[in-house]
Amino acid sequence: MVTSGAPRFDGQDAGTPHEAWLRSPAMRDAPSLEHTPGELLVVAAHPDDEVLGAFGSMQEAARRGIPVTVVVATDGEGSHPGSPTLMPRALAARRRHEQETALAGLGARILRLGMPDGAVDAHRRELVAAVQPLIAALPDDGLVLAPWARDGHPDHDAVGDAVAAIAREAGRHCAWAPIWAWLWGEPGLLDGLPLRRVPLDASARAAKAAAIAAHRSQVAPLSGDPADRAVLTPAMLERFAGDEWLVLAPRAEPMPFDERYLAEGDPWSTRTSWYERRKRAAVLAALPDERYRLAVEVGCGTAALTAELAARCDGALGVDASLPALAEGRRTLAGLPNAWVEHRAAADGLPAADVDLVVLSELGSYLDAEVLRGLVEESRDRGAHLVLCHWRGEGDDMLASAEQVHTMAGSVPGLRRVVEHRDEAFLLDVLVPA
Repeated sequence: MVTSGAPRFDGQDAGTPHEAWLRSPAMRDAPSLEHTPGELLVVAAHPDDEVLGAFGSMQEAARRGIPVTVVVATDGEGSHPGSPTLMPRALAARRRHEQETALAGLGARILRLGMPDGAVDAHRRELVAAVQPLIAALPDDGLVLAPWARDGHPDHDAVGDAVAAIAREAGRHCAWAPIWAWLWGEPGLLDGLPLRRVPLDASARAAKAAAIAAHRSQVAPLSGDPADRAVLTPAMLERFAGDEWLVLAPRAEPMPFDERYLAEGDPWSTRTSWYERRKRAAVLAALPDERYRLAVEVGCGTAALTAELAARCDGALGVDASLPALAEGRRTLAGLPNAWVEHRAAADGLPAADVDLVVLSELGSYLDAEVLRGLVEESRDRGAHLVLCHWRGEGDDMLASAEQVHTMAGSVPGLRRVVEHRDEAFLLDVLVPA
């Protein structure tokens, strides 16, 4: 799913010249990556992503005897839609073989998830379930590499976003490799980001070039038909001929409510109090549709509401920036196969997933106005229904009242209110794209 704010690009475009990137202050001043992992886990959206963005890191790990595992979300069968030469199944088989050839000298273990190419965002739960135990099993100094979560390709964004969330909660180091961003982006895109250089000597560059060339289905036409043209043009490949570049993914930070969750487990009695139980019943009754694909509760806390949303959704995801809260949420959701939690700050926006229901329960009163508005606008742009439910009381740590939160959300253009509930305890609104 590509949102309206996502970059749109054609792989055949020349894009930003490689020289312009190299002249940018962000790249010119970037320090080298100093972290030497005890184990390396590379998660790719398609066969060849790991070669383009992280071959140097994998080769260096292999040279040092460091275990390398490559997880591939899809088989890349969507690279040539409409090809008269290879049907998707045959193309997938060829791409698997090309990847095995490219990585043959590294001794890497390859794990394939077989997700549909171009639709990883609709399979986030399966992706998380597959990758989470692998990241948890890494040593403390392990390193996870994935495509950049802002790379512009929906599969890259989904993989990078989910992998970073898992790594944050597990306390493992994670870095992103830009791939398509080198084409559509401009050098200012990297300003202020923790960019790191992975230097490659002449031998490493030659080995990487050979590995890229092994992906013949991507670097050369399948036939003379326009639908069979090369995906990776010579101009695009220039970006991957020299040093590699990684963006360090942010790590989890301590949050204000951590100590309360650690001390009390359920500080606001979300599982037992009548106010919370009544509020959840009102939210469920207010949902305009009988069923949704994926609900996301932002600031899920103990995930008591996420658990009940799971009964009305194919999937229900609770996100929170507090690690102790996530531990409580995971306990709440134990036994629910279609519900899970992930680490995420509200300022990071919505997950890169096929979301059609977003719920903000109490959280809006604690958010900076710009962050809150960003969540509302992103929900609208995703075409999702947005539920807001907030207590009408007062608190020293609240940044806005329920009335202020709901008034602001209702003022965002492109939304219309389809449910409005007002009582002494809380406000409840449901907004949908106009």
